[in-house]
Amino acid sequence: MSVQTKEQGAKLTDYEAEQVEEIAAWKSEPPNPFAEMFKMVTIAGARVVEQAIPDAVVREAIEKSYDAAELIAGQEDVKRQAGVQDLGELRHRPLEECDRMATRVSVASQAMAIAGGTATGAGGVATTILDIPVLFVLSLRTILKIGHCYGYPLDRPKDRRFVLGVLLVATSSSLEVMQARLDQLREIEDWLLEEAQQDIIAEEAASLLFQIEVFEDIPGLGAISGGLLNLAFIRRVIHATQRIFQERWLRDNGKVEEIAPAEVHGRVTKTGWAGALARAAYRSSYYVGFGATLPVWFVASFFQPMNNAMTRGLHDGAAAATLGVDHLLGRVRGAIGSNGAAAAPALAAAPA
Repeated sequence: MSVQTKEQGAKLTDYEAEQVEEIAAWKSEPPNPFAEMFKMVTIAGARVVEQAIPDAVVREAIEKSYDAAELIAGQEDVKRQAGVQDLGELRHRPLEECDRMATRVSVASQAMAIAGGTATGAGGVATTILDIPVLFVLSLRTILKIGHCYGYPLDRPKDRRFVLGVLLVATSSSLEVMQARLDQLREIEDWLLEEAQQDIIAEEAASLLFQIEVFEDIPGLGAISGGLLNLAFIRRVIHATQRIFQERWLRDNGKVEEIAPAEVHGRVTKTGWAGALARAAYRSSYYVGFGATLPVWFVASFFQPMNNAMTRGLHDGAAAATLGVDHLLGRVRGAIGSNGAAAAPALAAAPA
C-alpha cells in the first residue's frame, strides 16, 4: 500500500491510520462474486430496458429523485447530535466521532431499505417497479446524510454531481470500473452528468428490477428477495460513501494527499465470468472448510484426548478456516496474508 502524506506536521492518529489501511483495502476489493455473477445473468435484459427509455425521461427522473432526497436529508438532526451550529465544524472533530454518526445513518438506511423492499416485493410486479425509485431516493439521501456526518453540507450545484458520482462508484460492476470512477471523483468539479452516466444509472436500476423479478413468481420469495436485494444494494452504497468521505476528510485535514489501492492477489483483478468464478471458488473454500472441519473437531473433542495428532490437525485446520473467514468478512481486504483487523466504530443505539 502506498499512502502519500502531507509534510505539514499533520500526523495520523492510530485510529486514522487504521482507517487509511481499510480505505486502501476497499479500493482493491472487487464486488461480491456471487452478486457479480447474478448481475451478469440479468444485465442483458436490463440493457434492453435501459435503451428503450428516452434520455430526457432518465434525466428528469434523476433530477426529481435528487430533489426528493435533498428534501428528506435535512442537516438539523446531524447538527443537533454533534452539538454544532455549522456542519463545517465536523471537519475539525475527531474522525471517530464522524464515523459514529455515519454508523447511525447507516443503520437507519438499512432498516428503511429492508422495509421498502419487503413491502414492494410482496405486492407483485406493480409494486416492485415502485421499489426502484424509492431505493434510488433512499440511496441519494444516505449519501447526503453520511456526507453531513463528515462536515460537508453538499448544498452547492457541483455537490450534486459529486453525490451522483459517489453512487456510480458504489454501483460499479468491477474493480477496474470502480477505480476509474474514483479517479473521476478527484476532478468532479469539471465532471458533468453526461449521457454515459445517465445510461449507467438507468442500467443499474433496470438490473436491480430484473434481479427482484426473478423471484416474483415464487410464493413468499418476492418479499424476501426484495428486502435482501435492497439491503445488499444499500450496504454497497453505505460502504463506498463512508470510505470516500473518510478519505476526503483526511485529505482536507492535511493528513493524506492520496490513498493508493492495496496490493492484492492476481485472482482479485480478473474480470468477467472467469474472474467472478475464481473469486467465488476461493471464497467458498473457506466456508466449506469452516463448515466441515470445525464440527468434526468439536465432535472429536468429546471422544479423543485433546493432545493428539488427529485433534491437533483438525484444530489447526478449523483455526485456519476461521481466520480465513475473518480475513474475508472483517474488512481486511489488503494483500493476502496480512494480519490485523481495524476496530469498527461502535454502533450507536439511536438511528439518524
